[in-house]
Amino acid sequence: MKNLLIIVIYAVTLQVSFSQNIDVEPQYDSLIRVNRVISEDTNQVNVWNELASFMVFSRPDSGIYYATKALSLSRSISFVRGELFALQLLSLSHSTFGNYSKALRIDLEGLRKAEESDVKDLKGKLLINLGNDYYNTGNYKKSLRYYQNGYSLFNAIGNTRFSAISGAKLGQSYFALDQVDSAFQVCYDASRLGESTKLNWVMLVTYRELGSIYSLIGSTDSALFYLKKSFTLSEGRESFKSETGLKIAKIFQETGQMDSSLFYAEVALQIAIENKLYTNIINASLFFSAFYEQSDAAKALSYHKTALAYSDSLSNMSKMINFADFKDFDVQQREYEVENARKESQSRRRLNTLIGSTFTLVLIVFFLYRNNRNKQQAKQKIEKAYEELKSTQSQLIHSEKMASLGELTAGIAHEIQNPLNFVNNFSEVNKELIEELKDAQTKGDQHEVNAITKDILENEDKIVHHGKRAEGIVKSMLQHSRTSSGEKEFTDINALADEYLRLAYHGFRAKDKSFNADFKTDLDESLQKISVVPQDIGRVLLNLINNAFQAVKDVDNPMVTVSTIKTDGKVEIRVKDNGPGIPDDIKDKIFQPFFTTKPTGEGTGLGLSMSYDIVTNGHGGQIEVNTNEEKGTEFIMIIPFQS
Repeated sequence: MKNLLIIVIYAVTLQVSFSQNIDVEPQYDSLIRVNRVISEDTNQVNVWNELASFMVFSRPDSGIYYATKALSLSRSISFVRGELFALQLLSLSHSTFGNYSKALRIDLEGLRKAEESDVKDLKGKLLINLGNDYYNTGNYKKSLRYYQNGYSLFNAIGNTRFSAISGAKLGQSYFALDQVDSAFQVCYDASRLGESTKLNWVMLVTYRELGSIYSLIGSTDSALFYLKKSFTLSEGRESFKSETGLKIAKIFQETGQMDSSLFYAEVALQIAIENKLYTNIINASLFFSAFYEQSDAAKALSYHKTALAYSDSLSNMSKMINFADFKDFDVQQREYEVENARKESQSRRRLNTLIGSTFTLVLIVFFLYRNNRNKQQAKQKIEKAYEELKSTQSQLIHSEKMASLGELTAGIAHEIQNPLNFVNNFSEVNKELIEELKDAQTKGDQHEVNAITKDILENEDKIVHHGKRAEGIVKSMLQHSRTSSGEKEFTDINALADEYLRLAYHGFRAKDKSFNADFKTDLDESLQKISVVPQDIGRVLLNLINNAFQAVKDVDNPMVTVSTIKTDGKVEIRVKDNGPGIPDDIKDKIFQPFFTTKPTGEGTGLGLSMSYDIVTNGHGGQIEVNTNEEKGTEFIMIIPFQS
């Protein structure tokens, strides 16, 4: 009991000190002393895991040592949580060394065990580990999948700390996959969530990833601001400090601030050498080699040799971890699997005996049950088929509307990100200007105060302007997604046509990144607002414009034109493309329900049929089509002013 109390006190003290980045050496020494006197049970496992956790980002060789001992003992006493924690720490230690293939094998084994045991928090940490493993080896799609799973799990169990960390990692993968908007947004949200935890080790991860994103998009000041924050918070997590220092050094080098660049690079290299962080040593040495390549060839060569030497060491270490006093993980793994196989074999033999003794009884019960079930199923199938037949038409129509909404949303996502980026960026700038304003007021520099105040007001005008842009786009989306009430209202047809042309194009681009086409409008400026149901006319426009982009995707110099013409008591809305045209043999079928020329799964065949019904029955108008198999197709929507 006394030993248990000592262990709990020191484990809690270590966790608190580590999360707050204060001096943890006395607590670490105390854990070592406690470790020497306790018995081999779950308490011993917990202490070894705490020691490994302390070492994983500063002395990964010691992290491997203690995690391996915890793993071996956990398995011998069937302590599942201790085993999963040890696997997670063992993988992190190997990853810190740069031995990603070994880390991947350990994490996959840990995830399998976590799923069997349903230990959610450790399952989430192993998912993040796997995301790291795949990210570090360049497989960004897989890393994104594992980060997303970890992020969802931690959100579900309410773990704010690891929600923030997995969110920051998720941003990494989004950027690597060239999804810049998603990367920035998720990293920004993660940094704010990290701040809410008030834990240094969470904030340093989220700040570092947000700073990296700012660096990659060319926002140098913001990048340095967040990376320096992360660097300051990295005390006690030397791997992070070394990596972050090198990122800062590279930014200073790109901006021509060579003294600052050298300072941070030297700190990064020194930390890496002191803590045997092989990958960090290699990266920092290569940085110095490139830095001195033009000015000092001897230094450049020396650093290049250092990088090669540590690369060889890392390669050798990947083949054999040099510890004589504990077994290699792979050997333990094989022993563990052999023991599991033996236990499973015994279980199967007992199960086979039980099955053999009850087989006859089960067989009789099965036949009786099956006969009765077949009768019930036959009745249920008939009833189900009838219900499905009744609902088929409404389901297909709903599917067509949702497909239309999905295409529109993809375009809106692109359109709305631009004003939101402006709002976020100008807000960040104003925050910094306010700090400068305070300094200027303190110094009594009225000229500087006036200049900064003017800048802040101009930025606020820009924030308001771009906020209204975003508001307008969101209103359009809400209007389109809202179930049509059939209520007509006076609508600017020119604005509607222009907006849906741009949104349809961006929606098409979201589905097919390789697609490019020119598009333009030719709108009659004398056209006044007319009474229509805007949601319905919007759906017709979206359908006709999407069909036009589909038609031109394989032609040279693709062009889609949307025009409006005011005629006697009517408005004509024309959607024209220079695609291959519609063959004569199907021209008369295009407005029939369920007729489509698209591949299976890409269309319901209801788009033009619904459009025809909206224009003719809903608005008293008509739709005409002019087509030429060499010159393209033009759809003409004619709507009376008093429809």
